[in-house]
Amino acid sequence: MPPKKKEDDSKKKDDEPKLSEVNFKSKDPQTLYHLLFSKEENILWRSCDALYNYSLVGEQNKTELIGMGAVKAALPHLSSTDAATRRSSVMLVNSLAQMEESRAEIREEEVVAALINLLKPEEGVMTHEHATKCLLTIADQYSTKSVILENGGVELLVQLITDPDPLVQNNTLETIQLLAVDCQCRIALNEANIVGSLLEILKCEYPTIQQLGLKVMYSVCQEECVRTSVKEANGLEILLKMLTDEELSDLHEGIVQVVGVCMLDTEQLDAMKDSGCLLTLANYVTTTEPQGQLNALRAISTCSGKPENCQILHDHEIETTIMTVLGGENAGVLAQACRTVSTMASNPLVKETFTKIGVVQALMKLIAHEDKTVQEMSSLSLANLSLNSKVVCLDIIQDEHVTQLVEVLEESTSPRILSYLATVVFNIVKFEALREQLVALNVIQSLSACLTNSDTDVCIAACKALAALVADSSAREELLKTNALGSLVSILKESSNKEVLRKAAWTIGICVANEDMAKELNKNGALRVLMDMCTNDIQGVSNLAVVALEKLLHYDLAAKYWHMGSLSQTDVIKDGFYDTGAHKPGDDFKPIKFLLDRKVDNKRAVLFVSSVGADPEPADLKSEASTTGSTTNVKTGRGTAKGKKPHKAEEKKEEIPEPEPPKEVKDTGKPRVDNSLREYIEEVTATIAPLPTQAEQIAALSVYVSNQMGGPVSSISALSYDLHIAQIKADLKTNVIPIGFIKRGIFYHRALLFKVLADRVGVPASLVRGEYNRAWNEVSLVEGGKSKHYLVDLMWEPGQLLEVGSHGAGVYKKL
Repeated sequence: MPPKKKEDDSKKKDDEPKLSEVNFKSKDPQTLYHLLFSKEENILWRSCDALYNYSLVGEQNKTELIGMGAVKAALPHLSSTDAATRRSSVMLVNSLAQMEESRAEIREEEVVAALINLLKPEEGVMTHEHATKCLLTIADQYSTKSVILENGGVELLVQLITDPDPLVQNNTLETIQLLAVDCQCRIALNEANIVGSLLEILKCEYPTIQQLGLKVMYSVCQEECVRTSVKEANGLEILLKMLTDEELSDLHEGIVQVVGVCMLDTEQLDAMKDSGCLLTLANYVTTTEPQGQLNALRAISTCSGKPENCQILHDHEIETTIMTVLGGENAGVLAQACRTVSTMASNPLVKETFTKIGVVQALMKLIAHEDKTVQEMSSLSLANLSLNSKVVCLDIIQDEHVTQLVEVLEESTSPRILSYLATVVFNIVKFEALREQLVALNVIQSLSACLTNSDTDVCIAACKALAALVADSSAREELLKTNALGSLVSILKESSNKEVLRKAAWTIGICVANEDMAKELNKNGALRVLMDMCTNDIQGVSNLAVVALEKLLHYDLAAKYWHMGSLSQTDVIKDGFYDTGAHKPGDDFKPIKFLLDRKVDNKRAVLFVSSVGADPEPADLKSEASTTGSTTNVKTGRGTAKGKKPHKAEEKKEEIPEPEPPKEVKDTGKPRVDNSLREYIEEVTATIAPLPTQAEQIAALSVYVSNQMGGPVSSISALSYDLHIAQIKADLKTNVIPIGFIKRGIFYHRALLFKVLADRVGVPASLVRGEYNRAWNEVSLVEGGKSKHYLVDLMWEPGQLLEVGSHGAGVYKKL
C-alpha cells in the first residue's frame, strides 16, 4: 500500500488535537484502563491514545487489555461529543478488534451503529480509517450486515470509496466486498450509486485500489439491477476502452471478468453487438498477446451460458474466432478456448457450426496434450459436443486420433479427464451403428480400468458407458475377457455412495444377458451382494438390486434354486446345473470349480447335471448301469391322476440288489461325464415323449425315475442311500456327483432327475425344495376345463399324483 497522503484541511476539525501534542505517558495499563472512566474528555482521549500505543506492541498486550475489560470500557466513547475522544477510542477498539475474542462485544448492535456514525463526512481521516477497518473485521457476519443496512451504513461506505486517502479507500472497498455477498446489500449498494463511485475509483493512481474496485464491481454486478446501472453509465464502453490500453494490462483480467458478467444480460450483449463493442472483444481474442486472448475468452465463456446470449454470439460468428486459437501453443489459452466450446455446445446451431469448421478434429488432437488442464477441457468439450449428435460422434470415431482417446481413457490419472472421456464413449454407443467400431478399439478394457477408480464421477460414467455397450453381443464377449464384472461387484461391496451403487447395480442388471455373464458374476460373489442389497433401505438402490438379482437368477438356475428353493415350470435345467443344497443364512453360493476342488467330506453331496461331456470320455469314466430289477416298460408304467395305485406288475420288490459301484477314476478337476443321464434322456425321448397325453407322460416318467433310483420304497432306511452316496464320493474323489451315477436316491435326488428329464421331453414341471432332504415336483393338468395342480409321487407309489393342498401332498412333503 502506498504511503498515506496528507489529509486535506477540509477533513480536519479545530478541536481535534494533533498526535504530536499528546504528552500523556504511563507504563501501567491498569492505570490507563481506570482512566477510561474519567469524566474529563482531555483525560479520556489521552488514555485511549496511550492504550492504543500499548496494544500495538503485540498480541500479548492486546490479550492483556481485552482481559481487563478495555473493549467494554472504550466502546461508550465511540459516541462521545468530543472528536478527539471518538478518534482515539475507535483507534483502540479497532486495534483490539483484530483479536477474535473481542469481536463478540463489538458486534453488538449499538456498537455497530456507533461505528457507522463515525463514517460521516465531518469525521477526520484517522477516524474514517479505523472505523472502516473495524467494520471490516466484523462485516462477515449476517447480523452485522443487517445493522449496517438499517443504519444507513451502505450510503456512507459508498461515499468513502472516493475518499482521497488510499487506506480509507482500501478498507471501504474490502468491507463492501463482504457486504456484496448478500443480495439485499447489493441492491442497497446500487441504490447508493456504487457504480458511479467504482467507475470513478478506476481513475485513481493506485493499481491496488483499482484492482480492488474491479473485484467489488464484479461482485455487485451479480445483481441484474447493478448491471443495468453499468449500462446506463456507459460502463462497458469505459471498461472496453481500458481493455485496449496496454499500460493497464494489470487490470485487464479484472475488467474482462466484469465485462463477462455484464454480458449476461441479453439486451446489453445485443447493444454491444450494435455498438461494435462485441467486435472489439472478438478482435481481442485473436490478439498475439496470450493474456489478452485468455481474458477475452473468459468474458465470452461467462456470458455464453444463457441460450439467448449464445445465439447472439453465433450470429456474430464467434465460433470462427474461437477456432483460430485452438491451433495455438499457449496452454492457458487453449484450455480457456476449450472451456468456451464446452459452454456453447448446448446450442444446436453453434454445435453444427463447430462441427463444420473442424473444431472436433482440433479437440481430438488436444486430448493427448501435455498440459493436463488442456486435456481436461478438450475432453469436456468433446463430451458436450457429442451429446445427442450422431454427426459429432461419427467425426470422433473416424478421426485419426481416436486411438488416443482410448489410450488416455486407460492411462490417465485425472478423474475429470476419465469421467469426461467415459461420457464421450457413452454418447457414442447410444448410436447402435457405432458400437462395433468402439468395441474394436478395445474401449471395454479402458472402461474396465475406470471401474477401479476411487472417484465417484469416473465410476458412474464408466458404468453408464458399459451398460450401453453390452447391448451388443460382441461387446459382451469382450467384457468377459476383462475383469469388469468383478470390478462392478467390488463397487457394490465397497462403495458407500448412493449414486455409484445405483449405477453399478443398474449396469449389472444390463450385463446379465446370458448364462456366461451370470456365471461370471456369481463367480465374483454378485449373488451374495445383491441379496444383501435387496434388503437395503437406500432409496433407489434396493429396487435396482432386486431387478439385477432376478435377471441373475434367471440365467443361473443353480443359483436360483440355491437362493429361492424352487424352479418354475418355465425354468429349463440345462447341462452345468448343480444343486448344492438349501441356502443357509450368511452362506455364499459356491462356483462349481470351488466345489470340485474341495476335499471329500461327510457333507451333503453336490448333484451335477451333464449329459454331454466337453472332452472325449475315457473308458474308466463310464458309469455302469446297475441292476435294480427288471427293466421298466415305460409304456405300461402309468399312474393315475387321482391317487390310483400303479399296476401290480410295475411294483418293485422292497429288497433292492446292491448296485455295482462306479470304477475308481482319476481326479481330473472337472465334473464327470454322465453316460447314464445321456442314456436316460435318449430312452425317455424315444418312449415317453410320444405318449398321447400329458397325464400319461407324467405317470410314465415318474415310474421311470423311481426305477432308476431304486424303485418304490416303504421306508428310507431300507434304501441305504447314504452309504451308496458316500461310496460314489469316495470312488470319484469329489463331493460333486453326476445325477446319473446315483442308483439309490431319495426325495431330492429323484425330484431333480424328474425335472431334468421332464424338461427334455417337454413336460412342464416345477422343482421345489423342502426341509429335511425333501424335494418334490409339481405339475398342472387340465381337467373339466379347469387347471389343477398336483404333486408327483416318486417314492411311495410312483406315478400317483397328489393334489396340491391335499392331506396326501402334505404328508409327502414332511417327515
